[in-house]
Amino acid sequence: MKNSRYLLPLFLAVMASCTSKGSSDRIEKNEAFSYTIDTVMVDAGDQFIYLNNLLTSSGQSPDGNYLYNFNRNQATLELINLETLSLEKIIPYEKEGPNGIGSGMISKVVDIGSDKLIFSDSYQVSTVDMNGKKIAGFSYAKQEFEGEKLPEDKRIRLEETFSKDGKTLVALYGGLKIDDTADGLAIFDLENKQVRYHPIDLFKELEKFQTVFYFEGVHPIQMYMADIKLQLKGDTLIYSNTAQNKVYFFQLSTNNLNSKSFSSKYTSQEAEGNYPKRSDNEEEFKEITKVKEKEVNYGRFFFDDVNEVYWRFSKEMDKMNGDSIVFKTVLTAFDFNFNQLHEELLPSNFILPQKYFSRKGMIYTFLNIDDELGFVRLKPTITYE
Repeated sequence: MKNSRYLLPLFLAVMASCTSKGSSDRIEKNEAFSYTIDTVMVDAGDQFIYLNNLLTSSGQSPDGNYLYNFNRNQATLELINLETLSLEKIIPYEKEGPNGIGSGMISKVVDIGSDKLIFSDSYQVSTVDMNGKKIAGFSYAKQEFEGEKLPEDKRIRLEETFSKDGKTLVALYGGLKIDDTADGLAIFDLENKQVRYHPIDLFKELEKFQTVFYFEGVHPIQMYMADIKLQLKGDTLIYSNTAQNKVYFFQLSTNNLNSKSFSSKYTSQEAEGNYPKRSDNEEEFKEITKVKEKEVNYGRFFFDDVNEVYWRFSKEMDKMNGDSIVFKTVLTAFDFNFNQLHEELLPSNFILPQKYFSRKGMIYTFLNIDDELGFVRLKPTITYE
């Protein structure tokens, strides 16, 4: 593996904007925006960092110094030191037995402090230590918590989020079928092992962005839909989705629901939607999918504690280059109360991966070069006048 932390000029050419500055006009609140971009590589020594899942099975330490990357093939956790840009340690875990964490298809890794982590594969939730031991855990299907029980025709869905201290888990619940939309929120008190359910019709509006492929006209086996983004900020659940330029706030203690809508001069306000709700033909479904991939896609909100803003990426088709879609990618800044501050159209060759996060005033985006882990780092500056 390469020992150099910084990418050679050959690789820097991947981003024509590296070390260059972008700027924009001042907006209504008199902010001036600029940024620089560089690219760095992680030294893995004689090991290989697991990149098959594009770092989507990973999480950060609260101080931002470590990235925890779960290797689904080997059921190990890779501790990547973001200060030294090196693979520091690999921790093995067990799938079965007293310390079993389930399938090993971990989708979330949450650092809750005191050298404890939460692993979730959206079916089983496990609290583990940094020595490979399981401390606690439960399965959604077993309904082990006190409180209302879900009826047999309902289940906990894949969308979930945890509080920073690991004491609260909020997930969606709904019908058993792939094409069933969510009925509401399942709110778990992990400390007291209690759960309550709160129905919300809000998610039904996502049906217009959904197309389901039915095998032999009967069995729903594949679906294209708007992705749901959830996160907890204190007592408030923040909900957004990839199809709409807005955000919702649900207060757990009062059940109050509010929302904010935004506008963009670069992207559509909403995905077009209104395509066939079902397809019984695989080729037709593929063609519908191709059209939907060109539509606007709004990413999740993520907080930058140095610049004290929430960032959000969005993208939409700009043009076709042969059979390939060329996207325009936009970075938008929001203040702590989700008031929109600024949006920036990034260079046309900026590639937006699935994994990105903020650290010490910079935005890290995942980069795979020859099966080695790198990050494109965008360092924004907002000047208030």
